[in-house]
Amino acid sequence: MRKHLTIAVVLTLVLASVGGVQAADVGGELIGELRVLTKEDKPLEDAVASLAVKTDIEGELGEGGEWKLGLDIRLDKALSLFRDEIWDADHTDDAEDHIALELDEAYLNLYSISGEPLDLRLGKQYVDVGVGDGITVFSLTRPVAANFIDQLQNTRAVTGVRADYYADDVSITAFLQPRLTPTQTGRRIEAVYGQVEQAALLSLVPPEVAQMGINPAEMTIIPDIHKEVPTYDDDGMGITLKASRLLGTFDVGVVYQKGYASTPIIRDFDFLLDPSTQSARIELTQGYLPLQKVGLTAEGAWQDAGIWGEVAYNIPKEGFFSSKMDTEALPEEYRFNSDKHVTGLVGMDYFWENGVYINGQIIHGFPQEITKSMVNTYLTGDIYQDFLNNRLRLEGRLVYCFDDQGWMIMPEAVYQLDANKKCFGKLAFPGGDEQSLFRQMEDLTQVLVGISISF
Repeated sequence: MRKHLTIAVVLTLVLASVGGVQAADVGGELIGELRVLTKEDKPLEDAVASLAVKTDIEGELGEGGEWKLGLDIRLDKALSLFRDEIWDADHTDDAEDHIALELDEAYLNLYSISGEPLDLRLGKQYVDVGVGDGITVFSLTRPVAANFIDQLQNTRAVTGVRADYYADDVSITAFLQPRLTPTQTGRRIEAVYGQVEQAALLSLVPPEVAQMGINPAEMTIIPDIHKEVPTYDDDGMGITLKASRLLGTFDVGVVYQKGYASTPIIRDFDFLLDPSTQSARIELTQGYLPLQKVGLTAEGAWQDAGIWGEVAYNIPKEGFFSSKMDTEALPEEYRFNSDKHVTGLVGMDYFWENGVYINGQIIHGFPQEITKSMVNTYLTGDIYQDFLNNRLRLEGRLVYCFDDQGWMIMPEAVYQLDANKKCFGKLAFPGGDEQSLFRQMEDLTQVLVGISISF
């Protein structure tokens, strides 16, 4: 990772210097956080302290463009381990191994190429052609980046070339993504998904196991995961196209995406039984699903309310999944196949005269739900109001799944100390029906306090 980061940084700075860099502007944010995981045996001892520095360096390339370099440095460590692994480390390399260094953005902007209404952006950048609030069904350029449950809407930048062309009434965006940027999740979130997957794999235990006197429910399933790389030679690189124009008071867009789902998914398995130890080894083959999306976006206003919507027709690659994945032995949501399906969302927001902001969305298909069997329908809500001359904001967020009756509540308070400093506190509390995914995340319930300093 550090090798590729260094290459990207050097390349950006060299190209910028060739173009005649003006004085660079440096800004960023220092963030300190403490997460108390309330379901842990020792919540305070196992509380996670986080320190992050986000730095943005920007400069101009004469009158024809600009450049940006963003670096994120982050340390997440349980208080009970901080002294042994950081303070009392044998040498600095051991301590530095616990520090994550991430290249956030690194790109060049070139404007009005050859005098035409054409702009280019080359490098690592955030690309979102959707109109949803914090979420979109056109998610192939928005891989998730979440170490903790309150970060599940965070995304990573992707690397490629973006072109924006402006005609009289139509704007056209094209993004070429040579290589996939995968989803990045923390070990606690991965553990939850692993437990859910383990329960589903028990369904694959052959009937003859019971005849051997073994209780399938007490078996240990040992997954042996083989992760395949994206099939670039067969399916090519990622492409995103969007054309949009104003129709009445609404901006309407047509979108086409071709690429890969950023989260690897099980495409095949083999089950191997060891009766002597009442255990089984299951060989799982995971891959990145080649996927196409065709759809529409629209956003505008109706009276004093903002309205937006998206719809996408999803076309997974035929033959990607083994026929064994479509067995009735598996829970319905794990019966993966290449059936085409529709996802979409619709939302509205409104500011009341008393200063209350309210936002609601109905979403059919979260970004990680990439096959027809996985798709659920959700309600998301957000409400906030500012107090004390806009220095204090009280906010509440809700996610509810209509299909499995799972939910998550996230209240938050933010107080602006001065122009550059703010402190905040939030709660992430998942729950719901016994079998719902959010209920499986109950162990991730957390209380978070922190401070942010901008510079």
